[in-house]
Amino acid sequence: MDKEKIIQGGIWLSGFSILIILSSITLYAGFNNVRHGSHTVLIIGLILIPAIFFCAYKGFKSILDAIFEK
Repeated sequence: MDKEKIIQGGIWLSGFSILIILSSITLYAGFNNVRHGSHTVLIIGLILIPAIFFCAYKGFKSILDAIFEK
């Protein structure tokens, strides 16, 4: 088991959790600002969604590679 890969996977997963929080806050604020005609915050929240999936993929892949050692 490679501890370096597990630590790297943990870092990616912490980025994943931070992005979930940021995306949910910006989406909530963005949908509330649509009433006032501003779409900027909503677009930022929507751009963060692919980054969430990327961080989750990299984190879980790194941890699983460390456990099963390809």
